Amino acid sequence: MSDWGSYIDRQIRKAMEQGEFDNLPGEGKPLSLQEDENTPNEMRMAYKILRENDLAPEWIMQGKAIDAKIDVLLDRLNRAASAYRAALNAPDATASSRASADRSWHTVQAKLTASAAKLNQEIAAYNLKIPAGIIHKLTLNIQHEISRVMEGA
Repeated sequence: MSDWGSYIDRQIRKAMEQGEFDNLPGEGKPLSLQEDENTPNEMRMAYKILRENDLAPEWIMQGKAIDAKIDVLLDRLNRAASAYRAALNAPDATASSRASADRSWHTVQAKLTASAAKLNQEIAAYNLKIPAGIIHKLTLNIQHEISRVMEGA
């Protein structure tokens, strides 16, 4: 392996001595690692200004907000499912306390379902705003998530 490295080093030094690296395009200029060839020319200046001011296009900010809302909703689901399981499996659980836990769990599921429906509307609006070529966010299937959490018990 070191033979290859030293061979490559020798070839680079030889090319430098022969001037093969002289007068290359952009010589002496800093590399622009921020340029995105996929950004349309008419948008590059706007994106440059946003980047230099630590800002992002509105759809990127909205996408991050949606991701945060999904995390919060799934965290609420996990905590509620844990509390429900704990209430059912408590050593001193009575029929009355289990019935109360069932009612609470159904209430939480209804609230989470309503929150997920509202969030899915935001996701649909976001998917309509994003530029072509950007992967759409999937809607949240709350019933699947509830089943997943309960099966993992």
